[in-house]
Amino acid sequence: MSLRSTVTDRPPRRRARSALSHALVQIARGETPAIAPSVRARPEAFAGAVRYHRLAPLAHTLLRETAGDLARLVEDDRDRARATHLHMTTLVGALGDLFEDLPWVVFKGPVLSEVAHPVAGLRSYGDLDLLVAPGDLRTASARLLEAGWTIADFDDMLGNPDVPGEMHWRSPSGALMDLHWSMINTAGRRRRLDVPTARILERRVPIRLGFVPGWTLDPADTLIHVCLHAALTGANRLLYLVDAQRSAARVTDWAEVARRAAAWKAAPHVSLVLRRARSGLGGDLPIGLDRLLGSSPAFRALTGAVDRIAPVPGTRSEPGIARLVARAAQPGAARTALAASRGVARHVLQRDRAAQAARSGRADRVVAGQRALGVYLDRVEGAIRSS
Repeated sequence: MSLRSTVTDRPPRRRARSALSHALVQIARGETPAIAPSVRARPEAFAGAVRYHRLAPLAHTLLRETAGDLARLVEDDRDRARATHLHMTTLVGALGDLFEDLPWVVFKGPVLSEVAHPVAGLRSYGDLDLLVAPGDLRTASARLLEAGWTIADFDDMLGNPDVPGEMHWRSPSGALMDLHWSMINTAGRRRRLDVPTARILERRVPIRLGFVPGWTLDPADTLIHVCLHAALTGANRLLYLVDAQRSAARVTDWAEVARRAAAWKAAPHVSLVLRRARSGLGGDLPIGLDRLLGSSPAFRALTGAVDRIAPVPGTRSEPGIARLVARAAQPGAARTALAASRGVARHVLQRDRAAQAARSGRADRVVAGQRALGVYLDRVEGAIRSS
């Protein structure tokens, strides 16, 4: 291909990409998107983009009357989301009976699908997340085993000396659950953040997931955790921004959000994700939020520049500066930039380790049994006693 033809092709390609990004934003807002001819001409690119941004079930619902050809491409995604939500909410009911006398909350997937999504029940998610007090983890585990649940971790995962904040279980029907004693999984992040399980459970509120009663985080804790989880994951998919923006709409006391975010050491994460949601989806932020969260002009300038250079609606794959900076969020622009630079080196190291593990096939891994569970529970209880 000649240089001249390459240059000639660039503007239409940019326009097609922009048209697709615009359609994605409309879907994320819960609006029926205007589908440009360039988007219709590349249906597989459309399907790939809505799946990457985890909006495929919503896209089907919004497009089935106006763009049936595109809607049919993601009809299976819609059906899977509905079935998953029904299955998971039913499991929440069973777990509520199992943990009746224990304080617990369900969060993330089914809760956000029910209360923070443009169409209830159609948010993409694949497992349950439950939080119990660390002192109740042994009791909860024993009851799960008695009810026919099985451990889904490997020995080396439960034997990790840097005790994970969650373990994984499989229901008798095959569904996966992350059972947390901490909202933060890795020990390194728990040392940097201060997310108080006891206080979260004290503030829990009742919720109905379809016809199933349960318990979840209160609106302020929900928003802070949604933003923190999004940032630590990269905040580079539109679904994360939808979660944040719609969770923010349920908040009535922003001073309390700011106070708790500061206590969790998560104020930079909340600021970054809410500003990114506004940049990607539109809308307004509460007046004075930057002051409440302690966001410096330099931090806002850095994160704003990233959002202009690499807007989330234009993202089509995981790697990128938007993900890097979100995962590196720290108080202040200089600390965030330094953490981002360290993150690049860490990514290269982790990629090499993952490639080595893939080559070896990890054939020596053993599914965790009762002994590994006992070691893990002892370490959790030991970690709490020493904290």
